[in-house]
Amino acid sequence: MTRTLTEDSRQIPVCADVDVAVCGGGPAGVGAALAAARMGASVMLLESQLCLGGQATSGMMNRLGPYHDQQEIILRGIPWEVVETLVQRDAAHLPAPCPHDVPDRYWVPFDPEALKVLLDEMIEQAGVEVLLQTLVTDVVMQGNELRGIVIENKSGRQAVLARCVVDGTGDADVAARAGAPCGKGRETDGLMQPMGLLSAVHNLDFAQSRAYTAAHFAELTDEARRLRSANGIAPDRVHRGTDNLLREDETYFNSSHAHGVDGTNARDITRVAIEARREIWRNLHFMKERVPGWESASLAATASLLGVRETRYIRGEYTLTLDDVMAGRNFDDGICRYACWIDTHGVVPGERPEHEGRPLQPGVSYAIPYRSLVPMQVENLLVAGRCFSGTHEARASARMIPACMAMGQAAGTAAALSVREALPPRELPIGLLRDHLLSQGVVL
Repeated sequence: MTRTLTEDSRQIPVCADVDVAVCGGGPAGVGAALAAARMGASVMLLESQLCLGGQATSGMMNRLGPYHDQQEIILRGIPWEVVETLVQRDAAHLPAPCPHDVPDRYWVPFDPEALKVLLDEMIEQAGVEVLLQTLVTDVVMQGNELRGIVIENKSGRQAVLARCVVDGTGDADVAARAGAPCGKGRETDGLMQPMGLLSAVHNLDFAQSRAYTAAHFAELTDEARRLRSANGIAPDRVHRGTDNLLREDETYFNSSHAHGVDGTNARDITRVAIEARREIWRNLHFMKERVPGWESASLAATASLLGVRETRYIRGEYTLTLDDVMAGRNFDDGICRYACWIDTHGVVPGERPEHEGRPLQPGVSYAIPYRSLVPMQVENLLVAGRCFSGTHEARASARMIPACMAMGQAAGTAAALSVREALPPRELPIGLLRDHLLSQGVVL
């Protein structure tokens, strides 16, 4: 039985009263805040980290998902504005259509540090008020209507009142606290994709290391297993690195997989982070002693945010399915397009999911419907990002950074229109929203 304490009632100061409150400053939240503010709404953006960008910055995910359907660019709007500006600053490669099995071109390498500064600039220019290192801890409800949120930071416990709220937390934290129906993980058993922690290594001769590791992978794996059994320093998985396409002296690693854990559980998050950092150091020392190209390598950084691929998601007015994705289905209420393979990772060690890595056909892209951003039963709330309403496989495709930002742009535009038209987001005319998205350059 869980022990409990009863809190004394207390007055919470209202620190802001805005048109739109955006919870979470990752790609989805930034897209939402920018879009709402550019529509003329007063916006407050709340982020738990010390910078905006989420997985793209704090998570050190140095590659953006595809912007194309292998034949043409299908993502414009704010996601394109971001990558185009990074290219101008020599901090990214320009996306270009190519086959899905050419990973060095299919993904878009970029500099997470440059993105931090760019997002600060864009948010400031749009007139968005930001609070960093701020947790959303509760919601303000009136019946089934969300009227605001409760936050905690160095200034204490405060309330932000809002006429519309966008949940960009990635974990549907606000939706869940507001009582919206949610699911978690895959539908059959609730298990979730593994979590990991990214790191960056400097001065690695990536080409030499990759060639040697590929030629000697079996013996390196056996040696690591032998050392672990003798309590020596060795990684659980031998990994050559992700890429160093942007800068030759910098290689990113996205190699750790923690299974059977929950990214909404504080104890799981803590345990995975500590073990992942330990694993990164094991890999560094193991490779430096055995693999040519690692002689001068050093650990440059580890991410300050765990790479969480999947947790909670809303049950929305529509649930995007694997069939929708693979068929390139269009919807009358589509708010953006996307086209990425089914990027699932086995939820059980050694398991290869049936649809893992399954590509869409060249030229095929699918629409994400507005209804998938609208949670059931709760008013004045929209979601954007990987917690949208979709099946396990559909979310595995649409969880990429550019798609999350595009969903955010749609949610922010809808939130601002909802306030302007004095309508709940659920009742917003879809034609009005799509017209505004088209005027913003979004491909529908």
